[in-house]
Amino acid sequence: MEMLVNENIIDKAIRLDKEIKEKKKELDEAKAMLQANGLSEMENKNLKFYQVFSENGSCEMTYKQKMEIENINVLKELFGNILDSKISKREEVKYEVESKFKSALISLYTGDYKEHDIDTLLASLGLDDNKRKLALKKLKGDYIADKKLLESLGTIDEDGLEEELDIIKEYKNYELVKRYIDIDSIDDKFKKELKRAISIEDSLSLGLSYEK
Repeated sequence: MEMLVNENIIDKAIRLDKEIKEKKKELDEAKAMLQANGLSEMENKNLKFYQVFSENGSCEMTYKQKMEIENINVLKELFGNILDSKISKREEVKYEVESKFKSALISLYTGDYKEHDIDTLLASLGLDDNKRKLALKKLKGDYIADKKLLESLGTIDEDGLEEELDIIKEYKNYELVKRYIDIDSIDDKFKKELKRAISIEDSLSLGLSYEK
């Protein structure tokens, strides 16, 4: 009798394992199709974030960047003593970069930073003075969080806010970069040297949002 119970459990486990693998394959195929379609739309509109909705939820696609330090000496020449408090060295010669400084480096490398008149942008979305002040304090340059914030404040936009969110992201990156370096001092030589110092690997992340 005990052997029969064990056999039943084994059969159940095998059946469930097969179902999970089949469903995972289907999910991976669906995600691949979403990424392909989303990437085409993002490239056509020059977007770094894209969100599309269905009856049951939504799908969000965002460019992610992985940064590696290639030449720490060149990086020190560009930023000087500020690196002492922003980067630590592991025993296996791996460099850990403080998250905000890392974001600034990635923005500098990709050129994804720009000064914008965010107050005027928020006004164009239908926000009054008080709501604009609140938004300016809470906007982070994070696509999902900023979209939720703007929607909670009652923004008026028929196109999904993607372009506005890109502008906000650029501006928040601009503010971050300014914390570490004089932007007016950034020239072609600096950009060339930075590309010697670090490398960036792009990837497209996909997330699904729905009621659990």
